[in-house]
Parts: sequence; C-alpha cells; structure tokens
Amino acid sequence: MLQSQDVKEDAVLCCSMELQSTGQLLEEQLPEMMTELLAIAYDKMLCPSESMLTWSLMLEVIELHANNWNPLMPTITQYYKTTIQKLTA
Repeated sequence: MLQSQDVKEDAVLCCSMELQSTGQLLEEQLPEMMTELLAIAYDKMLCPSESMLTWSLMLEVIELHANNWNPLMPTITQYYKTTIQKLTA
C-alpha cells in the first residue's frame, strides 16, 4: 500500500496507527517484513512529493521502532499529536 505513488493520507494514517499498535508483535513474528515496511516508511518520508502529514506519521513510526516500540517521551508524543492536529485541521 505505501509503495503506491498515489497513496492517500488517510491510508498512511491507518498504516501508521496499525504499525504503532502491532509493530512490536510484527517485528517479533516477522522481522523480515518489518525490515521491509520500515524501508518503505523511510522512502516515503524522504520523498519530496509527500505531504508533511505523511512525513510526520512515518517519522513517528520510525522513532517508535528506534525506541524498541516503547512509548515515546511525553514531549515527543505531544509534538506529534499537535503537529498531526494542525496538518489535518
């Protein structure tokens, strides 16, 4: 889904939410798939034609992965919450 050139922001939001809730389990059960998904997330985030919302959502997932799927610090979580609210308003 994320590899498509015309992915809608709603689909990225859905994917981000799913990865946030199941990322750790997916990484434990299917580490190769998680590696592939993270590579796609990096590519999506670095693509200049992607929106700021897509960038923010993918970066949050990447940070969660880097934090071993543990909750991010409250200030970081608040940053993403505020940023996403602004971008979807």
